[in-house]
Amino acid sequence: MIGKIPKVFIDELLIKTNIIDLINSRIPLKKQGQNYHAKCPFHDEKTPSFTVNDKKQFYYCFGCNSHGNVIDFLMNYEHLTFIESIETLSILNRLTIPYNIGYKKNENEFNKRNELYCLMKTISDIYKKNIINNNTNEAYLYLKRRGINEKMINDFSIGFAPKEWNNMSNKIILNKKNKNTLIDSGILLLNKQGYPYDRFRGRIIFPIKDNYGRINGFGARNLDNKKPKYINSPETIIFHKSRQLYGLYEIKKKYPKPNKLLIVEGYIDVIMLTQFKINYAVASLGTSITSEHIQLLFRTTNNVIYCYDGDNSGKEAAWRTLKKSLPYIQDGKSIKFIFLPQNEDPDTIIRKEGKKAFENRINQATDLSKFLFSKLLKNINLSSIEGRSYLSAIAVPLIKLIPGETMRIYLKQILGHKLGIPDLNQLEKLFIKNKKKIENYSIKPIKQNRMRILISLLIQNPYLAENVPSITKLNNLKIKGITLFLALIKICKKNPKLNTGQILEIYRNTDIISVLYKLAKWDHMIIEKETKNVFLDLLSGLYDKILELRQELLINKERQKGLNNAEKNELWSINKKLAGI
Repeated sequence: MIGKIPKVFIDELLIKTNIIDLINSRIPLKKQGQNYHAKCPFHDEKTPSFTVNDKKQFYYCFGCNSHGNVIDFLMNYEHLTFIESIETLSILNRLTIPYNIGYKKNENEFNKRNELYCLMKTISDIYKKNIINNNTNEAYLYLKRRGINEKMINDFSIGFAPKEWNNMSNKIILNKKNKNTLIDSGILLLNKQGYPYDRFRGRIIFPIKDNYGRINGFGARNLDNKKPKYINSPETIIFHKSRQLYGLYEIKKKYPKPNKLLIVEGYIDVIMLTQFKINYAVASLGTSITSEHIQLLFRTTNNVIYCYDGDNSGKEAAWRTLKKSLPYIQDGKSIKFIFLPQNEDPDTIIRKEGKKAFENRINQATDLSKFLFSKLLKNINLSSIEGRSYLSAIAVPLIKLIPGETMRIYLKQILGHKLGIPDLNQLEKLFIKNKKKIENYSIKPIKQNRMRILISLLIQNPYLAENVPSITKLNNLKIKGITLFLALIKICKKNPKLNTGQILEIYRNTDIISVLYKLAKWDHMIIEKETKNVFLDLLSGLYDKILELRQELLINKERQKGLNNAEKNELWSINKKLAGI
């Protein structure tokens, strides 16, 4: 993607975005000395090894080797592409991406997304006015019958699409561009004759918002109970159901890091729970929970509670969700389950019972271990060897999916008790058998030499370039790495305020970026106040190398042809310098 967006703009984003603030808004950082620390979000660990340096604008995990600048963090933490990360930083800094000439496709896509967001807002406002300006229509009366008050209608921007086929096309000027955009976004459909009509006609509209409050799609419920009862916007360049949770933006606007999240099935469930001050409910847009949903939930909170019907279909859905969640259960993360009485949903039951009784259900939610083993033990006879063997065969693979070491040990102990194997060491043999290779987080060390240390010190401390005299003499020096070193000197001198994160961004997508990342986090065991002296000593060694090469050349010439007076004086001067005289 480098080249499609001007480097100067990327540098501006990196200057304006403080990596400490961005990461701390997602995971809590604690300052220790010059660095900030946290438990790594990219692997399970007990002792924090995730380090962020304010001066370098660079993060690094000593446990799993994850590293980079703010762009890398967004790409790894929020699973964004490079372009999406740039767009996110642009939104945070209220800047527009100036795509380079020659990359019109990317600029057009970016502009198309922005135009679509603006159009979604316009459409949402039209839908909303249909309810606000007419409190006698069937949609408004339906919401009142469901007990939804005016505040919730406004807070969630609930709207209505009348039954007329051409309602939307009559309220938006339908030039060719708008018409195609409305069709692509799924707002308009074409009938057999090619005439456009409103996809959501006759339905209550629930706008769906992204992390920044932009409307990217709609959910819609019919008023006559004909199937399908609910429909959503189709997948578009800005709307992806598998990554979207209804109500999450409204929660994070008030509570950036909520203590828990309750996952329910319907839009009205979220709205009604919020009305009763259960301010942590989200819905998955009527679809099954996806791995993207689970990762989004755990990026937002440590405690996730899934709410399902208490019938067989509800428990089967909960079981599928549990299995999908296991690979993301790190220590400190938890999932629980609430099973509601038959023919009840959160909307109906909270209106019957009230907030306190519903919160009691939440407090008594079934935890992971209880639900896991109740499901596994169903129809298993533990009094027989065959039954216990079968339990171990189905339980062990599931427990091994969990990355959290403490949680795994806890579940192993429960399994051992069920199997009659109280000795954890004996039980461990079940897990070691056919054990897959564990990812090796260690990195191959780089052998130290003068040039690598110089480059590493310069990447970590760009200000050192100010202390480098003229580099003309170094241009002809044939040492591995000298070309990169000289290029870095020029870059750092040209941009005196450059930091580590910005330097690495310059070399993104080059063949040497992986080496530069390693050098950026190389611990030289040098006291900070001595960094400059060490750098200058090593640099002095480079100039000595030039003298040594010239000395060798002159000595060889003297042996073969002899030297003139000027060359003899030069050799004498070189010998004195190298001898430190």
